[in-house]
Amino acid sequence: MEELLAIVRKEKSYDVMKSLSEAEIPYVSWTVKGRGKEGGLRYKGLIKEKVLMPFLPKRAFLVFPEEGKVNEAVNLIVESAHTGAYGDGKVFLINQEVGVMKLVKAVIRPEKVYEVIKALESEGFKAMTMWDVVGRGKEGGILVGGTPYDELAKTLIMVAVKDEDVDKVIQSITKAAHTGAYGDGKVFVCSISKVWTIRTKEEEL
Repeated sequence: MEELLAIVRKEKSYDVMKSLSEAEIPYVSWTVKGRGKEGGLRYKGLIKEKVLMPFLPKRAFLVFPEEGKVNEAVNLIVESAHTGAYGDGKVFLINQEVGVMKLVKAVIRPEKVYEVIKALESEGFKAMTMWDVVGRGKEGGILVGGTPYDELAKTLIMVAVKDEDVDKVIQSITKAAHTGAYGDGKVFVCSISKVWTIRTKEEEL
């Protein structure tokens, strides 16, 4: 069984769900926020450019097509989610041994999100997806004033980058997210073997 990760417009999520369900392709889905390399929804005025919405509401799909049916699943997602405008999203074929690029996933403190975003932007990495999660480390949670907390609020930030940029992205995230205390988070890296742009319907980086 293969594994696809699709990030699509929130308003197209029902169409994607319907297509996958009718084709009997299993998936899980959740709400996220994301943006492309443009850095969000921008308005170009006569004097200067403004960022109206730094992140847009999106829907993530983790799809599990059978071997040999990856292209069928990709086509269903792309056709269902396509509008032809910027922001349609991406589809990634992940967990493959040979990758054309990497998916960097960072679980960090929510209060460090702004600093991490700014650090990534300063290095030229504007495209990212993020969502709120809960988690804990190997310590099993924390004890505050005698009250145990099994899970803590975290934010997961996901950035797809070329192989040669992985170290730069990791360094930017770890430096900006670091406090030195337990609970700073983790950074995970996995390979992506194929990428499709929904707007153009093409396989491309």
